This record gives sequence, structure tokens and C-alpha cells, in this order.
Amino acid sequence: MISAEVVPFLILAIGVDNIFLICRAERNIPEFVEDVEQRIAFALKEIGPSILCAASCESLAFFIGMLTDVPALQNFCLIAGLGVLTDFILQMTIFVGVLTLDNHRIKQNRIDVICCVKKSNPQPPRQEIVRKNFQEHFVPVLFSNPMKISVFATTAALLTIGVFSCYQIVLGLNANVSLVEGSDTYDYFESLYQYGEAGPPAYLVFNNVNYTNPDNIANMNLISA
Repeated sequence: MISAEVVPFLILAIGVDNIFLICRAERNIPEFVEDVEQRIAFALKEIGPSILCAASCESLAFFIGMLTDVPALQNFCLIAGLGVLTDFILQMTIFVGVLTLDNHRIKQNRIDVICCVKKSNPQPPRQEIVRKNFQEHFVPVLFSNPMKISVFATTAALLTIGVFSCYQIVLGLNANVSLVEGSDTYDYFESLYQYGEAGPPAYLVFNNVNYTNPDNIANMNLISA
């Protein structure tokens, strides 16, 4: 359940992030480089090593997680690590090819949705409002001395709080994360998680018991008590 519910969003987040980085690097290439293939090559030369390093570290971290003894966690780490590597390969092959075709479409003044139709009066590309405002307003404030001091102080405070919070972390996983809320099993594990701090639970296993006999049920309740 963890692999099916978490891994798709993990792969989507990593894939979208790298796609934005590749597009951003391609748009930063100077205007005098007009050949589309050269622009893509320069963009990958600029951002490719960073994406490769990030994908390698992420997949390696997941593969190291397979050393754990928990089968569910081993499954999750294997699927996530392979997903990150596959995502990187698809970004360097399929997405780069699609980006090249899209740049050819832009140079030929073709419409994005119906690429067989050309524009008669192409419009210039839109100005980047967000990046322009960040460069003009946010970056100078961020690199000012008072802001640097406040950022370092906030980072130190959060780090201190995180270190002291480690002593309050409850070890182990709550089994209710994989159960339906309101079921009998959920209520059992919820009560066990809240009131079972005295130690690990003990289980009594009875073999070859006739549960239709009320005397056997009474004896089992007596032994359990």
C-alpha cells in the first residue's frame, strides 16, 4: 500500500522538478545560438551533471534503505530507487526529444495544440514576471546583512529544536496507518498504541480449539486474564 500510494507522487515531484530545470537552462542560452540542437546540448551541458548527481544520490539512498529487515520498507525502497533511475533516463531521452521538437515548432511559428497550423502574426514571448520580481526585489533583501543574520538565527533555532525533539520521538510505527479507520482492528491497535507503553504485547496462540464449546471459551478467557 505504501509503494502504491507514495511512489507515484514521489516520482511525479522529482520528474517535474528536473523538467523545470532543463527548460530553465535552455531558456538561459544566449539568443545568438539559434540552432535548436545546440541550444539543447548547451542546456544539458549546464544542468545535466546536477540532475545526474541528484538522481544518483536519491536512488542510492533508496537502495541503501533496502538493507533494513522490514519487508514493506524493502519493497518501497526498491520501487522508489528504480523509479528515480527510470525517471532520469526518460528525462534525458524522451523529454529532451520532445523539448527539441517543441523548439522547432516555436521557430516555425506553429500553434502549440494544433501544430499543423502556423501563426500569421507571431507574438513575442511573455516577460517572466516572477523571476524578474525575484531578481529585483527579493534577492537584494535576502542578501542584506540584517536578513542574513535573521536567516542564520532562524536556522540555528530550528536545528536546536530538532535536536531536542529527537528525544521525544516514539520509536516504532503505528499499525493503524494501513487499516481502515473505525474497524475493530483499528480500535484495537489504537488502544494498544495509547495504553500499551508498559512494553510489547504478548499473544497466546491456541491450537485445535473448538470455539463452539462455551467451556473452551471460558477457559481461554481465564488463561488470558
